[in-house]
Amino acid sequence: MLKKICFKISPTLSLFFLTAKSANAANYGGIDVTDGGSLGTKIVEVVQQVGMPIGGGLLFLSVVAVAIMMMTSAFKPDKKASAMGALGYVAGGGIILGAAMFIAGALLGIGEKLQ
Repeated sequence: MLKKICFKISPTLSLFFLTAKSANAANYGGIDVTDGGSLGTKIVEVVQQVGMPIGGGLLFLSVVAVAIMMMTSAFKPDKKASAMGALGYVAGGGIILGAAMFIAGALLGIGEKLQ
């Protein structure tokens, strides 16, 4: 079945690629031509404006969930131990999130100094 589909589609695809024309991308879609340095700045801005609030919110919800787990397992040592283990993972996630932003900012700063 798959061979039949491939044999029917492959001539069409090859004809499509053979007859494709090049497009002038300089004035296509309102995209301005900029340098590569502004791309790094834009990526860091997007991560700071979108990624950090989402990451912070998830981190807050994780801490709340672990706190609820600890409160509900107050008299159950085995469940309380698993809740304490989850708290370690939440702390590790927070450290990774902060370190990622620190490293991205440091690399961007180094790149700007080198220009």
